[in-house]
Amino acid sequence: MASLGGCGDKNADTPPSIKPPSTGAPAVTDPITNTSAVEADPCAAISAAEIEAIAGKVKRTRAEDTTSGAACTWVFGNKDGLGALCTQHASGNLTTFKPVDPIEGYPAVVYANEGEGKGNRTLAVGVRDDLVYNLTPRLSSEHPSYSDPGGLAVKVAAAAIKNLKKS
Repeated sequence: MASLGGCGDKNADTPPSIKPPSTGAPAVTDPITNTSAVEADPCAAISAAEIEAIAGKVKRTRAEDTTSGAACTWVFGNKDGLGALCTQHASGNLTTFKPVDPIEGYPAVVYANEGEGKGNRTLAVGVRDDLVYNLTPRLSSEHPSYSDPGGLAVKVAAAAIKNLKKS
C-alpha cells in the first residue's frame, strides 16, 4: 500500500515538505509540488500495467483513507487460502507469521511482510481452503485499541464470520 501524508498544516500555502522539519525527519531537498492528482487519487501515481509488471496480476485496486492520509491498496489474487501464507512463511517471505486461536471455528494467522507497527495488525481467517478473510486495522494513537490492534481484528473477524455464516 502506498500512502501520501505529511506533518504540518494541510491548509498552509506552502507544502509541508518545504518547511524546515521540526520532528527530526530529514528535509526533502527536491520537493514534488504537483501532487494534486495523486492526493485526490493515490492510485493514479502508477498505472495498472506498471504495478503488474512489478508485482504480478492485480485483482483489484482501490483508494482508501488511512490514519496517515490517502492510500492506494492493490489486491493480488490468492487462490490457495491460508496455504499461500504458509508457503510464503516457509519461503522466508514474511517477517511475521503467527497462528492464532481459531475464530468462530476457522483457522487464523497474524502475518506481515515488513508492515508491522504500532496500531496495525493483519489477520487472515481461512473461510475456505481457497479463500481468506483479511482484516488490517490501522489505528491512530488516539484509538482505544491502539495498543491491541490484534484484539480488535479478532473481534471484527468474529462478527464478520457470524454474518457470513448467516448469508
